[in-house]
Amino acid sequence: MKKRLVIGLFILLAAFGLTWGVPVSGQAASKRVLIVYDALNPTVNGQKKLAGIQQIFASTGVNTQTERLSDYYAGQLTTKKYAGVVTLVNWPQGSLRNAAFTRDRQKFTGKQLHIGQNLSAAEAHRLQATRRSVYHQQLVLCAGGQEQLLPFSEDITLLKTKRGTSYGTLRPQNQGIGSYSYGTVVGKAGYLPYFEATGFSQVLAAQTIVKLFGRTQREQPLLTITGVTPYSNLTRLTQLSQQLNAAGIPFAVSTTSVADNTSLAAFSQFTKALRIVENNQGIIFLQTPVVGAANKQSGPLLEQTMVEELNQLGQRQVMPVGISAPVYWNQDRIFRRYGLARASNVLLLPNPTTTTFANQDNRGATYQRTWTGLSLNSLLTVKNGQQVAVSRLKFPVATALTVPFPTNHKQLTAVIAQLKQLNVNWYQPQDQLKTKIVSASATFEYRQGIYYLNGSPVTVGTEATGIPKYHFSQTRHVALDRYFKIQGNILLVFFAVTTVILVIFLFLGRRIYRRMFRRK
Repeated sequence: MKKRLVIGLFILLAAFGLTWGVPVSGQAASKRVLIVYDALNPTVNGQKKLAGIQQIFASTGVNTQTERLSDYYAGQLTTKKYAGVVTLVNWPQGSLRNAAFTRDRQKFTGKQLHIGQNLSAAEAHRLQATRRSVYHQQLVLCAGGQEQLLPFSEDITLLKTKRGTSYGTLRPQNQGIGSYSYGTVVGKAGYLPYFEATGFSQVLAAQTIVKLFGRTQREQPLLTITGVTPYSNLTRLTQLSQQLNAAGIPFAVSTTSVADNTSLAAFSQFTKALRIVENNQGIIFLQTPVVGAANKQSGPLLEQTMVEELNQLGQRQVMPVGISAPVYWNQDRIFRRYGLARASNVLLLPNPTTTTFANQDNRGATYQRTWTGLSLNSLLTVKNGQQVAVSRLKFPVATALTVPFPTNHKQLTAVIAQLKQLNVNWYQPQDQLKTKIVSASATFEYRQGIYYLNGSPVTVGTEATGIPKYHFSQTRHVALDRYFKIQGNILLVFFAVTTVILVIFLFLGRRIYRRMFRRK
């Protein structure tokens, strides 16, 4: 009995040791939702659409797995493995099919969402709706007395349903064919005939997804300035933060940083500008590094870079409250583990033109709070009569309305004037936000407007004083370090073997030479 007790205690301690210090993540919280897409189809921004869906699900708090239709295998979709399935059609003209997926989806009893064309008769039956195809129309997306003109559509399948919940309506310019639901949820089934990862479409699509897969709520948007780097115009950054604070507008800044050359005066000026941001009621998201090349061995190097950047900022009283990254980072095992998972608050921004993965697994994770980055400019054509109506939009998930960092003084003045006119009830980090970032020997926290380092409150001053220096004990990894180490060992073995062979030949040659002159 005692032996069993000791073994059980050992296993418990071992498990505790493995999980100690790991940031909060929702990866294992519940069954995943399977996202199946037919093609990325760049002619309709298919990759952006897929990333937008992944982004919304992460903010909804739902773990996902993304699968290309051609890679789906029979029996994969079961209620034992998945809570729901999303069918995303980017290329209806391609008529791509997978009979196994169609059969499994018909038998699947979990939640189902169809996005785009090719809605089957069986799916329409689940929605208890009648399909209608509309060709060559420019549609107006309407909801709550607000509307936005959508791009021209070649063809689209609309629904007429008497049951369920609708989110917005699509009104063709040809008034003779009436209006139809945009987002539709009937029981465990949902439908979005059209989706764009931007503007009013993303807001209403998020409402539909939250109704079907999540918990209905309303979030205030967080104003977020993006595109800030150590090489930005720091005077303009301080002016922006001061003017936003004077206007009573809370905000966040997403900025990159550096791990090297932090002793230079330029880095001191950069961190001084960020302290001014913090002192003007701004919060900071540390944006992940740009990836040029990566592989499955890139984890330690990424961890080293992230930790050095965080600690170098922390030593100068710049206290990030979260990590910001492109959406695709959340679909990569290495990037999640060594980059995103150290933060309780993650801001997912639209993907760059080129995406480079280290170990892509397409298993989107969730975090304590996952912000969806949505361009403010994409919402400025949402009208309420003749007026811009951003202030009346209902955001169902944590949403960061992003504004690019102004490139000149004229643009700065225009941005401030525009934000004042919008009269949006912005998210108040000082009242609502609680965050935590683990960075090797340091832990950064933010609660009710107060910064904490390793549990002790920190007062951000104009000068970088009073913060102890924390250093990462792990040795720095270089991308080709292992390659040169292996190469050196091979050369060492080669020269050792060559030396032995030469000694043997020398010994044998000496004996043969002596025999030639020996008397017989």
